[in-house]
Amino acid sequence: MITNSAGDFDPDESAIPPLTRRPDEPKAPEPVAKLRRAWKTMASNPLCKDSLDDEARNTVTFGAVDPAHLTALASVNNDVNLLFRKPAADGVLYLLGPHRRYLDLMILPDLINGRWGDTILTAMDPKADGQPPAYSTLYVDDDTGTQRPLAILTIRMRDRRALAEAVYDSMVNTYMADSMRRNVYTGSILQEGVKEPLTLFLVRVLFDDGTHETYLVTGDGNSRLISLWLARTGGDIHEAASACVAAVIGSVDRKFPRSAAEMRRARNTVAAMAHRVRAGLEEDTLTEATRREGHTLSFPAMVVVGAMHDTGSAMVDLVVARDDLLSNLHTRVTPWSETAQNSQGMRRVYRNAGATGLVNDHEYKILTGTARVDDLRTFLGLPPHRLWASAVHQQVLLAGSRAVEMTELLRQEFGFRRADRQLIGKRTGALILSPYRSDTIDQALRAFDNGGTITDLVWKRPWELTKGSDPMEVLDEILTKALVGDEAAIAELTVLGGTAAILHGLITRDRGSKLGVKAEPLKTPYRATPTRLLTLLASTLGGRKMLHSIACAHVTDTRTVKAFHTRGDVIDGRTVEDGDPVIDKARAQVSIRFEWDLAWYADTKLAEETVVATRKELAAAGKEDGELPLPPHVKEQRNLDSAVTAATKAAHALAELSETDPLGSRVFGSWEAVDEWKQRLDGVKGFLEYGPKKPLKPLTDAMTAVLNHSNEEGEDD
Repeated sequence: MITNSAGDFDPDESAIPPLTRRPDEPKAPEPVAKLRRAWKTMASNPLCKDSLDDEARNTVTFGAVDPAHLTALASVNNDVNLLFRKPAADGVLYLLGPHRRYLDLMILPDLINGRWGDTILTAMDPKADGQPPAYSTLYVDDDTGTQRPLAILTIRMRDRRALAEAVYDSMVNTYMADSMRRNVYTGSILQEGVKEPLTLFLVRVLFDDGTHETYLVTGDGNSRLISLWLARTGGDIHEAASACVAAVIGSVDRKFPRSAAEMRRARNTVAAMAHRVRAGLEEDTLTEATRREGHTLSFPAMVVVGAMHDTGSAMVDLVVARDDLLSNLHTRVTPWSETAQNSQGMRRVYRNAGATGLVNDHEYKILTGTARVDDLRTFLGLPPHRLWASAVHQQVLLAGSRAVEMTELLRQEFGFRRADRQLIGKRTGALILSPYRSDTIDQALRAFDNGGTITDLVWKRPWELTKGSDPMEVLDEILTKALVGDEAAIAELTVLGGTAAILHGLITRDRGSKLGVKAEPLKTPYRATPTRLLTLLASTLGGRKMLHSIACAHVTDTRTVKAFHTRGDVIDGRTVEDGDPVIDKARAQVSIRFEWDLAWYADTKLAEETVVATRKELAAAGKEDGELPLPPHVKEQRNLDSAVTAATKAAHALAELSETDPLGSRVFGSWEAVDEWKQRLDGVKGFLEYGPKKPLKPLTDAMTAVLNHSNEEGEDD
């Protein structure tokens, strides 16, 4: 592992960080018979006896290092319950206090990790491999024949191989989530082990063949868990993931839960490791193997074993409580990327909306991405295309009176004082565009950050999505209504055509640097936010036809977007009206190629006026065409910054490759080439000495008096 922090080890020397704390002398797993007391204590504790079943209690006790300590934590002494109490949404979670657990026994990473949640494919995405996994609350039948919830999450998997793949994806994606590896703690673990307890949740994995197994998965602490495996295996994430699967899941091809003999073998493997570490601790110098196994054999953890609703009954939705707990364990919400934070927050918004009846079950499945494209037709009667999946998000969030209540949920979740288009667009864009996650949607997300499709006609005005099975027929029906002034149809066309335009890069975020004087990529004739440009298009017949053309081109993937006039005019001696097609000299209808073209035809008059003004500015700056010039010093500052950034990334990437590539340090090239780079970089440092010096702090009157006094004494000497 290569990181940029001071004191990290040099991969070329294959060294490990300096030891700051010796591993504790490890205990081998106790015989299963000694776990029964802890099991019975949990079964009798009133806060968790109704929240766990026998299999869950087996899982909690199976990996505990010290059963006696676990028993004490789970007990009730003098009517005082020793479980930790953690307030969460709609109730309270109860956790076993910090205790040590074996890494190899029944512990898995979070299978649906929020830190890289913005990159998870949803079932709406055509590149998604099957229905994506989703946690839900486990319900069981009680003695009265009714169902009650347990403090156990449940997740469905095809088979154990699919479970292993989910573990692999979780570990690799967590490792890769941050380019600077700020969420990898392998170095500190090799120095002193894990100090902060991980928060673990029980998860029942239900397989398609009807069998199931129960594991503990990380809630808070996923990065620490993968760092433990990285430290154990030597720093390669793929080896770490394979080791985790082999130790915790076992054979991925088996069709039945692990037998008692297999479980004994797992405990024996841990016991053998503990024996090796104890022997290694007696040596004068700790070997690398002793340090790796000693600091990763066990770790501190807290386990959620109870969940109670505010009413005193069992918690109905453990998923909501879990997300709420995790979001409050850190100053920042748990995901590393802002997009993932927004996705996680929006899922909580949708869960709350589902609980209060603001969205029905079918809408909820579409919104959370657990339904497929074909389900749009089955559930809601909409065309089976992912453009309508994005539109469902916007209709639920923005349309009619429901938008008022949804906006209030958004304010509560994200802490708005006053919700506006940009705040809502920024928080909702990730899930609105979730059906397109396998595509490159960074630019589209920025357009939603700038307001997206939230025009006045769309937000808090009544409109519905037109039903039908054929996307083209539905779009034609919407256009017909929009051309006669139906405001609901205009709003619907704004959402469908606007979303397609944003995805195709025909409407992007408003940035002043895009201002230009000729039609070309990444340029526009005038500045306009997405909502302003969509408002211009929706206000004219020609603009509505262009929105329809964009949506049709998106649905078919073969059509080109056609241009229409948006005001009456005389062009080449021919009178044109709003809505007429734009015809070129070859008598063919003009196509929209760039964002420039769409903006130009949306408001030709404004475009012409702005281009004239821009040309005058360029002429005054001594430049006839192109961009407004930057001052030379600003231009060179940007060049230097981008060059240093690129060099740093390249050097960091080569350093990482040197660990995994068979060539080793030779991935850098020859020694002579590396030496030349060092000399050139030293030369750059020399030029930087011409820059400003660090300013000295101004002297206070007292400091000046001291210096003057010292000078006077020196003169006397």
